[in-house]
Amino acid sequence: MEKWRIIKNTTYNAYMNMAIDEAIMIAHREGKVEPTLRFYTWKPACISIGYFQKLEKEIDLDKCKELNIDYVRRTTGGRAVLHDDELTYSIVVRENHPLMDGGIIKSYKFISEGLCKGLSLCGVKTDELSRGERIGRENLSSACFNAHSAYEVTINNKKVIGSAQTRKDGIILQHGSIILNFDVNKLFSVIKIRDEKQKERLIRFTANKASGIENETKIKIDINILQENIVKALKEHFKVEFYECNLTEYEISIANELYKKYSSDEWNKKR
Repeated sequence: MEKWRIIKNTTYNAYMNMAIDEAIMIAHREGKVEPTLRFYTWKPACISIGYFQKLEKEIDLDKCKELNIDYVRRTTGGRAVLHDDELTYSIVVRENHPLMDGGIIKSYKFISEGLCKGLSLCGVKTDELSRGERIGRENLSSACFNAHSAYEVTINNKKVIGSAQTRKDGIILQHGSIILNFDVNKLFSVIKIRDEKQKERLIRFTANKASGIENETKIKIDINILQENIVKALKEHFKVEFYECNLTEYEISIANELYKKYSSDEWNKKR
């Protein structure tokens, strides 16, 4: 049985979390580490923006400072995500790995199926996965969680896991937020929308499209148990053997260098 690494939940700030994800990609591309599943949390809370977004146009940086919310640009696409009361996962694997065969959409579905099985072990019933939806431009905002993409995990038709994927030099990075409690007002407090009526409408719209697992189920989720159940489910779903380890010295060295990039205005305000 193929061996994959698991790096269990650790808490870092936004810049180190993004630096570590990229460091694992580099190490895996160079053949220094196996495919990797990592879990992490964020301290302080953070608003992450998609690679193609314009930070200063879309995010209120003064409000972020006031609320002690970090901000960082991801390497993955998509829109803004508030990382607060959640467990984040990331998966790094080669693009030509048999499990990832069939392209981006198929790999999204495959990973989401495994995540649903993990939630089921926690007693959480999720909706049937679907291809996603199209929404009108008038309902779009900078926020990621106000629209469902292909095969994202929902409860009561509200997104509770939002994922994004990038592929570079033959390596896939998919990371996603497993939301425990969703605070839509906190999210929109840092998103720039000048028209207050439009903001109120978008808050209501997003509240009907996104939520947290605890919000929807009233089941209190222990992050450690959630992590263990996802590992158990993915082990069976992927048909791999996970072994626990820490980052290698090589990965730590790369991450420390990449930290400078992710914490810089040059990166975060580049567009």
